Amino acid sequence: MLQDRVVRGFLAGLAGGIVMNLYSFALLKLNWTEMPFYKWTAIIILGKEDVGGAIAIVLGVLGHLIFTSLIGIGFSYLIPHMQSRYLLFKGWIYAISIWFIIYGLSLLFKVQGIIPILPKTAIANFFGASLYGLVTAFVSAKLEEKSVLKN
Repeated sequence: MLQDRVVRGFLAGLAGGIVMNLYSFALLKLNWTEMPFYKWTAIIILGKEDVGGAIAIVLGVLGHLIFTSLIGIGFSYLIPHMQSRYLLFKGWIYAISIWFIIYGLSLLFKVQGIIPILPKTAIANFFGASLYGLVTAFVSAKLEEKSVLKN
């Protein structure tokens, strides 16, 4: 199963997404953000800004994990086109680029419930995206290693 690049990317992105969501929930509890990643995703999925309740949280978390897994697949397809040196840095750059694009699209389309974004949330999400990129790159490297060993 680890021979498949899609599976490796999905698993690496899922690992990064899990860490990213745990970080986001911790910041929410510490009142360092009003827009955790699950809420952002729930607003996009449901198309409304008032996304309270357990179903919205579950839908948001699952949606976010699927999204992070999909962008993990994208990263896994970039790996063969890069040298393996500095993979953590490259994962960080990849994740920050996605973060910037998502912020730009949210602003461009004026997504209700997301815009405007408070500075503390933007900073928290930047570090969340950074964490995602580092974890995804680390797990990708480990899974690539295992894949090579099995060949």
